[in-house]
Amino acid sequence: MPHFQFRLDSVLDWYHKKCRMEENRLTACLGLVHATERKIKQLEVQREAIEREIFGRAAIPAADFVNLSRYRLRASKEAIDLNEDRRQRMVAAAEQRGRVQQAQQRVKLVEKMRDRRLAEYTAAAGRELENAAADAYLARWSAPNQLTHGGRSR
Repeated sequence: MPHFQFRLDSVLDWYHKKCRMEENRLTACLGLVHATERKIKQLEVQREAIEREIFGRAAIPAADFVNLSRYRLRASKEAIDLNEDRRQRMVAAAEQRGRVQQAQQRVKLVEKMRDRRLAEYTAAAGRELENAAADAYLARWSAPNQLTHGGRSR
């Protein structure tokens, strides 16, 4: 019997590559989400440090209050922008996660097909081996009988 060969192996390989590509894209999406979250955290830390420095002074000039107010407005807008950016990146990551799941399902489907074909091949090979063994046994068992019966009838 010929060696088992799944005719969709090239398709399975392509699905594996596609799945890895989608997983890499998901990793990149999640990296962007984490980078945005780090920027948000850095902004919070910076804001707290500036406020702590200004309010820790013994005397605060009026110009510093004006500058602090402007900084707070700019930091608030930047925080809003960063939070929106994070939200959009999380949506993109969720969509990419769906594409990864679809790719994984395609891989599993073809792998199940391959496993089924391999099981069928193995069963057929077992039946073929069993038939060959039975034929060999019958041939060996009937050969001595043919000699004894063949010798008497002639």
